[in-house]
Amino acid sequence: MNGNPFFTVQIDYVVIAAGILCMLPAALTIAIIRREIMQRRADKRHPFEELKRRPAGESLRLKIESIDQKIDDKIMLLIAVPAILMGMVLAPRLHGLIPCLILLAISLIWTLSFKGSLTRLLEERRTYRLGFDGERYVGEELSRLIAHGFEIFHDVPFDGFNMDHVLVGRQGVFVVETKTRSKPVNKAGDKEYQVVFDGKCLHWPWGQERQEIQQAIDAADTFSKWLSKAVGEQIQVFPILTLPGWWVDPKGFSKAVYVLNPKQIIKVCGSSAQKFEDTLIKRICYQLDQKCRVEVK
Repeated sequence: MNGNPFFTVQIDYVVIAAGILCMLPAALTIAIIRREIMQRRADKRHPFEELKRRPAGESLRLKIESIDQKIDDKIMLLIAVPAILMGMVLAPRLHGLIPCLILLAISLIWTLSFKGSLTRLLEERRTYRLGFDGERYVGEELSRLIAHGFEIFHDVPFDGFNMDHVLVGRQGVFVVETKTRSKPVNKAGDKEYQVVFDGKCLHWPWGQERQEIQQAIDAADTFSKWLSKAVGEQIQVFPILTLPGWWVDPKGFSKAVYVLNPKQIIKVCGSSAQKFEDTLIKRICYQLDQKCRVEVK
């Protein structure tokens, strides 16, 4: 086109192709690395095929891995198109302010189209990471119970959900539900650290909730039914709701559930009046070992 250079638009497809070709080495390198990894996996095997017991927060760790992969894929796509458009801007046959503005608009629209999904993925990852850190923290605290004769199982899988922690000892069976909440900062700049349990509800600095309590009770009930059927006799399971990092102020009492800071769990478990025989403990642990195996990849 002849005339005003501001309105001259001649798309150089050779430049576009060159931009795409410039990205091929990186794509080929990634493909080669993945092929080499798969080949090494085919040539060698782990000395063991599974873990007997799942680590604390295993389900959340796998969710974080999946989200990380999605974030990586989106970032690669986010960068690819602006990089190609930048090459087009430098093309000698693409002249004028208007074409540059058009390319800028395309780049802006493309970038903004990723903002919502990336923000959601990052927020989802933050939530899962907070939960993972909480379960790992509680798992470390529960390890002190080993010296008191307890067997500890983490992330016990059920249909559609997981028991965060299961404790088995002569004092009984306990299901520990972990709820990790960030601490808000008040107007004075201090972190709120206390949650009140009135026997029915949790009173957080931001409001009242009961869902976590009912979830712990339901988890213990579900586990009790499964375990009783698995070992062939009725097993009572005690629910514990633990809030890592929070000071629990017990303003009320509940026979249905314990609400504790993780450091208080060892005292509650040790004070149970229930006494299991060693043979029953072995039968319970056998069933849990079968349920908690995780494949090593």
